[in-house]
Amino acid sequence: MESIVETLEPNVPSRVRTRLGPLITRLGRALGQPEYRLRDTEYVGTVQQPLDEFTETLRKHGFEWDPLAWYHQPSVGSEPNGSWTYRRTVLADRQIHVILIAHSPEYIDVFAHEEYSWLRHPIKHFRQVGIKRKVGRRKMRNWIESHGIEVDVNSRRRRRVTQAVKDLCTHLRSIIR
Repeated sequence: MESIVETLEPNVPSRVRTRLGPLITRLGRALGQPEYRLRDTEYVGTVQQPLDEFTETLRKHGFEWDPLAWYHQPSVGSEPNGSWTYRRTVLADRQIHVILIAHSPEYIDVFAHEEYSWLRHPIKHFRQVGIKRKVGRRKMRNWIESHGIEVDVNSRRRRRVTQAVKDLCTHLRSIIR
């Protein structure tokens, strides 16, 4: 059975990524900042569907797997499992960058931002000039919903707090009765 990472990184063996990663890191540090923290303002939502199905939907609608985006770090401490980009045309000025963090085969946190395309503006892209987090999040959320995919827009933290409050209320009601 393939791991989540193998499923989300089509046609790129991990040893190739391991060998090219340091080179890309050096290049990125020379041109900009290759490490990037995902922010709450980029959180699109959580999609509950099989990974293969979601990534196939992305691919069918013009998203491309992005081999250069290995450095995005979510605040929850998980490693990103997939990175996809969408451009209206190959040489578009800007792109939507979507980062997937799979917590299980059917539970995917989706983050997105709009940025300069690395194909047309590699220096601006590496230096992270003009990243629009809320714009990318809104566009991706609208895209997901327009394709009939349910997305839970509450953060993991908010869902945990909500569940804890519900559990506490249930416990208190049982004590009072």
